[in-house]
Amino acid sequence: MTRLRRVCGPEDPAIQEAAAILTSGGVVAFPTETVYGLGADGLNSKAVARIYTAKGRPATNPVILHVADAASARALVSCWPAEAQLLVERFWPGPLTLVLPAADAVPTIVRAGGTSVALRCPAHPVALGLIRAVGRPLAAPSANRSQHLSPTCAEHVASSLGEAVDLILDGGPTTAGLESTILDLSRLGARPRILRPGPISPAVLAAMLGPVDLWEGAVVTGDQQAAPGMMARHYAPRAKLELVPAGTGVTESSGRVAYVGLGSLTALPAGVRGVLLPLDAEEVGTQLYALLHELDDAGFERIVMERPPEEDAWVAVRDRLRRASAKETA
Repeated sequence: MTRLRRVCGPEDPAIQEAAAILTSGGVVAFPTETVYGLGADGLNSKAVARIYTAKGRPATNPVILHVADAASARALVSCWPAEAQLLVERFWPGPLTLVLPAADAVPTIVRAGGTSVALRCPAHPVALGLIRAVGRPLAAPSANRSQHLSPTCAEHVASSLGEAVDLILDGGPTTAGLESTILDLSRLGARPRILRPGPISPAVLAAMLGPVDLWEGAVVTGDQQAAPGMMARHYAPRAKLELVPAGTGVTESSGRVAYVGLGSLTALPAGVRGVLLPLDAEEVGTQLYALLHELDDAGFERIVMERPPEEDAWVAVRDRLRRASAKETA
């Protein structure tokens, strides 16, 4: 049975235990301010391979390296543009991942065979304490099976990955609830490009950098990705997730059905569970994965959720729901 250790802060003895496991090539799940990550020594190719195996992650999908500070990040890139320095001074530690040209020291498996590396400095004290205790960058995608819901508490990790993890550090529920914003600065001379929207909005980034592109496509399975979260289907619950216009309700309710309304809840047929979320993008982002996990665990076969508004504030939530509701491919 996977060991789970409650941690109370960066000085907790469990962090030294976890660091010893990571140093010896093991894998440890730990909390960040966004979601729980599945960590391994990011400069040890064999250790990183254990992440791919545990998650069932395609080899074409790179992993983010988590670092303790900007100086550690600079050692992992071949070019550090002025925009990167500006951004880390404001947003690190925090939920911003930067994609930059990789240095030779970054293993091929981390880059999924590409030429760039994704870097982030997490704000969670347990995550930072663990990185510093290991003294090396930690490769750490979300601690769940590939394409499934990201975990926002330690129990989600245990349920998804089980004994594939050597140790789970339980730091309680995460605060942001959605994965980090990923900004591509690897195309030197080109306009910055958001590859995955997240807690730091396009408007905030544009206010600092000028025009910023937002990539809203989908990578075909088997094709190389520049960053995590770019596949058509991702972040998906076991239940079938359907998106409908606000106020649509449910007309056919065979099987176990839940309906999620935003800001108000329409009348529903008997037997349909109604869930009301606030019409607030930040709050919905914080609660979304936890709610979908709860509905999955309760045995619902179908989740019908109202489409979020088209305003910029909802871009990250819309991205996750679009990918979570995409059809499965063979």
